Amino acid sequence: MTQFECRLLSLVFLSLAVLHNFGDLSSVALLCVFLSLLFGILSLSAKPWGAPLPRFAGTLMPVALAATGVLYNLVLPHQVFMVTFAMVVVAILVHTLLANRVATIMAFVLAASAAMVGIITNLTWGFVNIDVFQFQQSASQALLHGQNPYTPLVPSPNIVPPGISEWIPLHFPYGPVLPVLEAPFRLLGDVRVLHVLAAIVLSAVVLLLARRAGTFDRSACMVMAFPLTVGMVLFSWVDVITMASLAVWFVFFRTNPRIATAALVIALAAKPTTLIALVPIVFWSVRGRRQVVIAAVIAAIFVLPFALITGLSQFYYNVLGIQLAVLTRLDALTINSYLNSLGLPILPAAVSALVIGAAAVLVLRCRPRTYGDLFTATAILATVAFLVAKWAFFNYYYIPAVLLMLAIAGDSLPFDVPEMIRPPALVTAAGDGLRAAIGRIPGAHRLPGGVLSPGDL
Repeated sequence: MTQFECRLLSLVFLSLAVLHNFGDLSSVALLCVFLSLLFGILSLSAKPWGAPLPRFAGTLMPVALAATGVLYNLVLPHQVFMVTFAMVVVAILVHTLLANRVATIMAFVLAASAAMVGIITNLTWGFVNIDVFQFQQSASQALLHGQNPYTPLVPSPNIVPPGISEWIPLHFPYGPVLPVLEAPFRLLGDVRVLHVLAAIVLSAVVLLLARRAGTFDRSACMVMAFPLTVGMVLFSWVDVITMASLAVWFVFFRTNPRIATAALVIALAAKPTTLIALVPIVFWSVRGRRQVVIAAVIAAIFVLPFALITGLSQFYYNVLGIQLAVLTRLDALTINSYLNSLGLPILPAAVSALVIGAAAVLVLRCRPRTYGDLFTATAILATVAFLVAKWAFFNYYYIPAVLLMLAIAGDSLPFDVPEMIRPPALVTAAGDGLRAAIGRIPGAHRLPGGVLSPGDL
């Protein structure tokens, strides 16, 4: 299998994991997450694993990806997803078999119509019974009335000692850029209009990256088949906005730094969960580090007035402290939930931190040659982090799913100019010291991997 095939299989299994039990724990879902990780890791090898798959597999795998969307029928009340699946299959076949511009436009219109049918059929305008939606509606409504968006209280399900689930009133738990962006759409009655636009922007950016990398034809099928957008929009999870913003930054940070930095400001001022997706690119790219620093300063300036009006301690608790204070959710798609279901103790926080640290070292050990390598490594790190987190549901695994889409689109496109690819000086110095220390150990050169080469860091 080629890198492209491994990455597409990784995305198929991750989508199946998310949709099997709609982001909640199940043994099948957890197994699929691990299979996704396996194929993602295999794709980082430059050498193909075994014989290439038959040509028809290039069409079959996007169809399999689209087929995972049929599982929405197990959760949502309107049974339309067999119809939308059929529409996407027709779109993939039209694009693949006819292979001309008109056919491709028709295919995208059909695939987009399928997504909108899934959304509109299951949409109650201005309402959904989930706290995330109510947070955004009330915060943007408060802003429209000239009030602090962190004033309204919304009932939210949380685990409280001694491990009991209760509905407790909470303030808006995200960054202030969200109510600012959503306020115009709140005038229309439903902030999810912005989520739809974000999904469109994300798809367009993935296709732009694919055109640069020369992978447009096969990436187009993947974008048409991507099944998680409907759930993200219907339940108004904000990660669709943050990942669209990050995707814009990823794709434009070399060619249009102003647009890229503006998009990164939105991501940084919206939700801290997506910061995990910045680790590899910040580690390797000098240009990326500079833009992150600039965007962080601008985001802090934007956030500061809201924090002062709310009160610094209260603002911190609303946006970050509550995430650290609440107990582990044992219905999430995580290893802790699975251990609990077996009657075993959950992982201590220190062990989870060690696992994430080890994953970070492994994915950062080798310099990414291409955008495909960079985004796959980032997806692996994010997936591991969510597996050992306090909780991770549908919207959390949407993050590595989007990163895998970007990896498939970026494929063999060189990541950055050579002089701009280097880790931070502190890390390089530490690596040099580590190599020197290991080299002084008698017989270290005989041990496989005993002495790190300069290319390892």
